[in-house]
Amino acid sequence: MESSKDDTPGAPVKTVLFILILVSLYNFVFAGEPVRFTILHTNDMHGRYLPSKATWLDREPDIGGFEALSYYVKRERDRAANSLLLDAGDFMTGSMICDIEYQDAYGGALVAMMNRIGYDGMAPGNHEFDISVTNFRALESIAEFPLLCANMAKKDEPLTEKSYQIYNIGGLKVGVIGITYYQMKGMVSDPNLEGYDSIEPKGIVDSLAAEIDPVTDVTILLSHMGLDYDRYLAQTTGGLDLIVSGHSHIELQNPEMVNGVLIIQAGSDCQYLGRIDLTIEDDSVVDYHGELIPMLTENVRPDSEVSAMVARFSSEIDNLYGQVIGRLKDRWENAHGKETIIGDWVTDILGKRLYTDLAIVNSGAIRKSLGPGDITVKDIFEMLPFDNEIVTFGCPGWQLRSIAEQNISYQAEGYIYPLQISGMTCSWRKTGSGNKIVELLVNGEPIDTNRIYTVASLDYVVIYNSIRYFGFKVKAYIKTSYKLPDLVIKEIESRGIYESKTAERFKEID
Repeated sequence: MESSKDDTPGAPVKTVLFILILVSLYNFVFAGEPVRFTILHTNDMHGRYLPSKATWLDREPDIGGFEALSYYVKRERDRAANSLLLDAGDFMTGSMICDIEYQDAYGGALVAMMNRIGYDGMAPGNHEFDISVTNFRALESIAEFPLLCANMAKKDEPLTEKSYQIYNIGGLKVGVIGITYYQMKGMVSDPNLEGYDSIEPKGIVDSLAAEIDPVTDVTILLSHMGLDYDRYLAQTTGGLDLIVSGHSHIELQNPEMVNGVLIIQAGSDCQYLGRIDLTIEDDSVVDYHGELIPMLTENVRPDSEVSAMVARFSSEIDNLYGQVIGRLKDRWENAHGKETIIGDWVTDILGKRLYTDLAIVNSGAIRKSLGPGDITVKDIFEMLPFDNEIVTFGCPGWQLRSIAEQNISYQAEGYIYPLQISGMTCSWRKTGSGNKIVELLVNGEPIDTNRIYTVASLDYVVIYNSIRYFGFKVKAYIKTSYKLPDLVIKEIESRGIYESKTAERFKEID
């Protein structure tokens, strides 16, 4: 009987061989074929969900905010076949939206809008803990994207569920490791950390990169350590392809290449959307193009749901904090690397209201410039967004010299956060052997080394960071229960109109 099938003994073998040849040919032709994908990135948005003025451009157009972010993210994703949207931390602290409660979390409104915009992952920054770890966990519960943190724990309890995530993007395996700032203690007040602390991340990054590099096509570090540390990691860590950097607020218009590792960072305050296109072949980045896209608001067509949320939260905040309390005649720029008009003004108010000889505020406590025109309660809370308590302490005259020397060293070294000081003036010069104080006065008089002077400052400075800022440990202090924004608001209400006055209290001379 004849069979309809081919009963030739070699037929199945021939079929299998034919299939194997086809697979081999396919692998020969297509294995290692370049694949392109895109990372969109932000960092240090600091609650800037509304646009600000691009003061560095002609006509000072509006830039940034979450409506613009929603538009530019969609536009860039439409132009990219495969993409991830990542944030390198510090979306909190900087505007009043961080201080309104939404879905049982202060700042929850920001996360809800980030969900809608389409974030795929983020690493927490230090400001995510300004309220508390408990509030951070509430923010995490709202997020529809993973919060990745490998280097923060309480004993053996990790901060987040995941230290890294592996994404499948257009057939590529993309590993993303998250790390936060180190050392968190001193950067955030101890009570807010609730027993958690960050760990120096070098060894952790080494271990995780070695673990996931063999099973991924691309390994990305999402870092809130700052650019200098990220350069160090790029120099010393194997297995990394890209570092999405945050914390140092630097606008890297073009990616840096350090030891074969790309580093990108997108400034701050939600003004730029970063984009980098990577071409991957044989488990390596063979080509790339990166840029920062200024999110100018003209002709923007935002996501309608994001627009509705922005309008809702903005209206709520204006109703609560929009009342006008004074007027400013000209613009006062904030700057963290030097004495500023705002710093002089705030410390003068603090000293006046507390009746102390000196008043001291760390530059990092002041977060917003003020433009000419009306001053609102919202402006002051955004300028002074931290919930620090004012404390006072007695300081002998000889120790005041230590404060002056510490502040001079910060200025001389270009440290980003010197002190803003009222009641003390100092002239100094650089010498071959260091910095030399030429004249040091308190309220116009030479320091009396035997006198105990009264000083007002913030608990963050005095209780948690006095060695860092003063050069000595403050052992005895008095908590006042006052908050700095409240005192500044009362003073503005009592006076009303302000204009510029530069004091040059710490002055370098030839």
